[in-house]
Amino acid sequence: MKKYIVWIILLAWVISLATTYKVRAGTVEDTTEEYFEYEGATYKVINEKKHRVQLVKSRPLTEYDGKRYEQEAYVYNGDIKYSVYSIGYKAFSEEGLDIKFELKLPLTVRELKSESMGTNIKRLDMSETKVKTIPSFLFVTYEGIKNCTPAVAEVLFPQSCKNIQSYAFQKCKNLKSLAIPENVKKIGYHAFDKTCTEIKFDGQVPVGMVNQTMKNTILYVKQEFYVDALELLIKNISLGRCEIIKSDY
Repeated sequence: MKKYIVWIILLAWVISLATTYKVRAGTVEDTTEEYFEYEGATYKVINEKKHRVQLVKSRPLTEYDGKRYEQEAYVYNGDIKYSVYSIGYKAFSEEGLDIKFELKLPLTVRELKSESMGTNIKRLDMSETKVKTIPSFLFVTYEGIKNCTPAVAEVLFPQSCKNIQSYAFQKCKNLKSLAIPENVKKIGYHAFDKTCTEIKFDGQVPVGMVNQTMKNTILYVKQEFYVDALELLIKNISLGRCEIIKSDY
């Protein structure tokens, strides 16, 4: 009996040593969240090893009414330089503001969270970022506040974009036109509001376009993708919901 007890104690000791080694070696993730402020904005460290942060809260938006807000690519916490990798939940959202401004995101950004943009941005420039996925409800909440119309009228996508999730531009009634990069292969249900009546495609029209609420929508496609687009959207065309035009814009 004593022999078994000794073996159990030894086994527990070995497991304890192994766990300690992993923590010291950095193989067990540290869940402690570190926040800091830089130039009036709040950031959260999301990867200490790679020096990446998420923008948690922008600078006061009242300073940018009618102006352009350029998000920094790099920020500092003391002597440590971090890259702005992610734009967090409601980072640019301030309820009750009657302002409009333009937002330009830097090349370091690779991730956008739902509801990160709020309702006051009139022009969103993501063209230099490395974002692959446009999340659901980018400008409004999941609950879809009644009578809430985001100001956004123009969105510039990055060439890295591959996926536009369902309801991404929900309630964006001022967003009449979009240009979709050629790398976009997936578009979720009702990604665009029915008021978006002009969509240009650099590449093949994704299958997900059949799941959009189209109303007198004109789709511009390049000549090599024209026939495929006709076959894909023949029902919408026959019902007068959309028209497809050859274009090498």
